[in-house]
Amino acid sequence: MTRGRRSGAILLLRLACVILRSATALYQRRIISGTELRAALAAAGFFERAGAAVALGTKSGPEPERAKKDDDGDRIE
Repeated sequence: MTRGRRSGAILLLRLACVILRSATALYQRRIISGTELRAALAAAGFFERAGAAVALGTKSGPEPERAKKDDDGDRIE
């Protein structure tokens, strides 16, 4: 893993952690509602998935073969 990818993944995961801690603390002090907590949890989950994708890479395999159209102009496939 390159240094940049590692740093990016760590940054995204730390951001998710900060969001989770802050949202739960605010919810316990009754500053934010349950709906706002769920929104914060969704945002944190997004950053966690993004961090994992950066760290582990995305699944890149060969593209599936598509049926090629006969393009000779006779409208017969």
